[in-house]
Amino acid sequence: MKKLLSLIIACVCIGLLSCTKENSSPIETSVPASSISAKFAQEWMQTAYKAVRNQRIFALEASRVYAYTAVALYQSMVHGMPNHRSLEGQLEGLNNLPQPDGTLVYNWALVMNTCGAEVLEKTFASASVSTQNIIWNFAQQQREEIIRTYVINQDIEKASVNFGRALAAAILQWAEEDRSQTIGSLPYTMPGVHDHPEYYDGNGSGDPFFMMPFWWTSRPFAISSHRVCLPDPPYPYSEDPNSPYYKDVLEVYESVKDPAKLLIGQYWANNPGESGTPAGSWVGIANQLVDQFKLDMAETLDMYVYLTLSTRDAFIAVWYTKYKWNLQRPVSFIRKVMNDPLWHSPVPTPPYPDYVSGTSANAGSSSEILTSLFGPRSFSDNQHADKNFQLRKYSNFKQAGVEAYHSRIFAGVHMRKACSEGFSLGECVARTVMDKVKLVR
Repeated sequence: MKKLLSLIIACVCIGLLSCTKENSSPIETSVPASSISAKFAQEWMQTAYKAVRNQRIFALEASRVYAYTAVALYQSMVHGMPNHRSLEGQLEGLNNLPQPDGTLVYNWALVMNTCGAEVLEKTFASASVSTQNIIWNFAQQQREEIIRTYVINQDIEKASVNFGRALAAAILQWAEEDRSQTIGSLPYTMPGVHDHPEYYDGNGSGDPFFMMPFWWTSRPFAISSHRVCLPDPPYPYSEDPNSPYYKDVLEVYESVKDPAKLLIGQYWANNPGESGTPAGSWVGIANQLVDQFKLDMAETLDMYVYLTLSTRDAFIAVWYTKYKWNLQRPVSFIRKVMNDPLWHSPVPTPPYPDYVSGTSANAGSSSEILTSLFGPRSFSDNQHADKNFQLRKYSNFKQAGVEAYHSRIFAGVHMRKACSEGFSLGECVARTVMDKVKLVR
């Protein structure tokens, strides 16, 4: 009797297992994202940072590169994250993305490797040979590691690579439609400064240059308009030493003489070719948080998506304010009004108007995003060790954000109101992005 009972139980178990196999589609046997190390996404954003630095581009193009790369990484993995939502239909213009074939098995890490490489390289306006080498040498190295780690057969490899390429093609087509690649050639006439001494004059250059005056017309990801977080106007121009305007410039003039303040200004400078640009300073922080906070794949991708989308949209909103008010930089006022005609900011003054500060807006948006995701946690930043800066420790993200916006005053490139209003604008954009874009079901 016992033998008969054991035989019946064994047959029932076999039957249940058979049913499970029959009811499971091949795609459901794909390795879930929860079993894939977050380092595979982290390494791509580290590579994006290196590529941006090597390409020596400014923050505007960099913000675009980081954001589309993060979208590519997320969309490559989302089908392996059952509790997450696709970005399709949530971001402006992102529709009709290819879907995985339910009859095939995929390795999502390999999908991400393929899609990430294609999107990262082609999102640059024109990637140099050395930048392409950074991207593709790493892509091949990571691909070999993924295949080795997950013992991927030829069928899974083929399916994953093909889907990654199809996804990349769709994302790149969407990216081409955001107008960023064409607005740089639009004609712009410099407003006359004769009747408006407060206007930006090219920082005293004999050949003034206005960087991307129409960048604000680019398609955003989540904000409904470049005016959605419009700040208060700048202080009225005044040469009266008791006026708020004069005092703001005087603070800049005095701050650069303080070595401790100047060090902060230099730490957050992020000049092209020296780092991942101001748009990448918080990507550099996020890259370190993956290890410091022991984030899993889903947490890592959520962080990169929210961080980069809000940075890109914040720069669009910032550029509208810059050319709406066209306010001069401190250097112009110091030379003409404060009678120091040879004065230069210790950190190079960028070639666009003062109000509001893009670095400050990025600090506001990024510190808001990270606080929303992780709370007021302490962390450290060592991304500038290669430039002989010491490790910096912060008790929370807002502390770092406030330091970042003060850095532009201490660097001699922005007035305080441009920084404080820029920071608030960034916080507003971050909240708008998180309200609209929902990643978790």
